[in-house]
Amino acid sequence: MPTIVTTVALTDPLRRRIREAAPGFDLVEVRRDDADALKAAAAEAEVWFGPHLTPELFALARRLRWIQTTYAGVERLLFPELVASDVVLTNVRGMHADTIGDHVMMGILALARNLPRLVLQQAAARWLTVPVAELAGDTLGIVGLGAIGQAVARRAQAFGMRVLGVRRNPQPTPHVDEVLGPDGLEQVLTRSRWVVLACPLTPQTHGLIGPRELAWIGPEGYLINIGRGALVDEPALVKALQEGRLAGAVLDVFAEEPLPESSPLWRMPNVLITPHIAGQQRDYTGRAVEIFADNLDRYRRGLPLRNVVDKRAGY
Repeated sequence: MPTIVTTVALTDPLRRRIREAAPGFDLVEVRRDDADALKAAAAEAEVWFGPHLTPELFALARRLRWIQTTYAGVERLLFPELVASDVVLTNVRGMHADTIGDHVMMGILALARNLPRLVLQQAAARWLTVPVAELAGDTLGIVGLGAIGQAVARRAQAFGMRVLGVRRNPQPTPHVDEVLGPDGLEQVLTRSRWVVLACPLTPQTHGLIGPRELAWIGPEGYLINIGRGALVDEPALVKALQEGRLAGAVLDVFAEEPLPESSPLWRMPNVLITPHIAGQQRDYTGRAVEIFADNLDRYRRGLPLRNVVDKRAGY
């Protein structure tokens, strides 16, 4: 009997959903902190559900054919042994698009309408007028036009913003006024007041935004990062904010998480920090299980799986 190993905590309804999608499979549930059980399960696994697979466990998983992670980002799973193998990797890309799109617009509106300062004034019972701005007529640049980038673009256009985008293969994209390739990054950053990073973390995008790119955004521009912390040179970002060479930032991801208490970012009034929650939603696990169950049914019937990751490209 083929074995499905899951490190995801399941409720009874979710457990039943998986079993219904794969009759004849054995479902083994393992806590991610139980090292011995993980090793025993890895040796039996044909299918792995969850992001908690290390190179050490992979070396034991001689029967493994497919991994379904519950995240969109897969960089932690792309160790050399897995990349070189025939094991298929799928993710849940697209599942986060709407909630992250909402989060991005929340951050943009908060800084445009000076919400952090207003909240502080409310706590102090102070009635003071603050400068605010409208979004209509502003330009938003999106680096990465996958499902998340497109969800942001759709919302931005509804606010009357002009939308520019960068994607590896430039092509007309719904709700985006202009789409450029990677060589158009400078043009997009210099023309945009608001810049959203929605691209995957790959060797090509690691450190994508450094001192030069921050200078392209300029002192009236804002950076919103809901991708990965390593997309940005964080010390360069801190310096640009401290010196007034960037108007502000909305940051959900960081080079080190949790963000250390010593980070100057915590104390900057023009920075909105959220603890890597942009993709959270009412029933995250339930939605991930639905994608997995659909893929299980496809796997069992020999059909192509959804959301297959190009392991060499990194997404």
